[in-house]
Amino acid sequence: MIRRSWRTHLKGTTSQEAVLTVVSQYLDEWKTEEVAGLPPGAWPGPLRSRADVLAHALKLGSMHAGFTGKGPALTGLQELLLFFTHASVRCNQLAALAESDPGSAPKTGVPHAKPVQRPVTGEDG
Repeated sequence: MIRRSWRTHLKGTTSQEAVLTVVSQYLDEWKTEEVAGLPPGAWPGPLRSRADVLAHALKLGSMHAGFTGKGPALTGLQELLLFFTHASVRCNQLAALAESDPGSAPKTGVPHAKPVQRPVTGEDG
């Protein structure tokens, strides 16, 4: 099934809550028989936070990497993985914006990892 351009909807979100709304709307478009054709565990449980979206994207990535089933299940798994990857990227973009400019987006209470910076030594490696 061809769904709307959810990537465009995700890019337009300005808060973590908006991302969760888009995720919910996307999932609502799936038909019962499409969900039934997915590998067990691919359909998400309740998604209440950025951490839930990120965790499900990781789960789908692991499921995809170890997939040994039939074509139709793979197609659905790949669609979910692609969408959740985009949703995760947008969540992280918004979190980074909120961290760099506290007035730009609401905080979610999820800890953010700081990038580790290597000292410049003049040598590679």
